[in-house]
Amino acid sequence: MERPHDLGGEPAGPVDRREHEVEDWERLTDAITIALDRKGVKTTDEHRRAIESLPDYRELSYYERWAAATENLLVEKGLLSRKEIDARAEELSRAWGER
Repeated sequence: MERPHDLGGEPAGPVDRREHEVEDWERLTDAITIALDRKGVKTTDEHRRAIESLPDYRELSYYERWAAATENLLVEKGLLSRKEIDARAEELSRAWGER
């Protein structure tokens, strides 16, 4: 089965090399991912597999992939439910004034 990282030779267009400001949610995603690794909750290989399994891989940014894959792993391992994750995301959105 071909995965997103098996794109060698396929036309993909130019690579966007523009720099951008790192947003708070991206820093948070990075920190959570590292913390889960250090706590032994997940491995880099599990995370990579989860990223490559995302159905919308090509539409997501780098850290959107990390966040979606981490969420999927937490649900897959039975540590959190989608409902719990969505409730907390809604709570954070309200606290940060995004809604």
